[in-house]
Amino acid sequence: MNNSDDDSTRFDFDELISQEDRNHLLNGLHRYLVWVGEVIPEKITIDDHEIQLRDLIWKLINEKRLIPNEKKGIRGLIHSLEQKEKLDEEQIENAKLTRAQAEQIHDEAAGLLRAIMDLQDLEEGKIKKVDFDEVSTRDRVQDARRWVNFVKQMKD
Repeated sequence: MNNSDDDSTRFDFDELISQEDRNHLLNGLHRYLVWVGEVIPEKITIDDHEIQLRDLIWKLINEKRLIPNEKKGIRGLIHSLEQKEKLDEEQIENAKLTRAQAEQIHDEAAGLLRAIMDLQDLEEGKIKKVDFDEVSTRDRVQDARRWVNFVKQMKD
């Protein structure tokens, strides 16, 4: 393969991201249910404090009952995560980023949206450990079925 043919089909992840790709990532964050299947970030830094976010949410999900102070803390955390997610979107929109950097920020933002939704459900009492385990198992089964159907369609 000569270099001139390769240049037209190769994407350099070190190049700055195009406006079109920025818009695609930003629009993806505004899709309905974008957070479904996303991974909550293991840790996040807010106001110079590192929070073990995934562990914290797991701990809260496993609580039998949230006390008023925990609910107040959840509201504050939701607000902080919303602010962090908004900063991530602004960074995707305006910062000089490579495609890889933009995708990493996008993934973090989508994970933050997932954390926000889980925390809102916890605060409102819509999710308990039993519910979470059932939903998680059901989601995994549905994901596996969708994947099998996708693979079958690709073969056809």
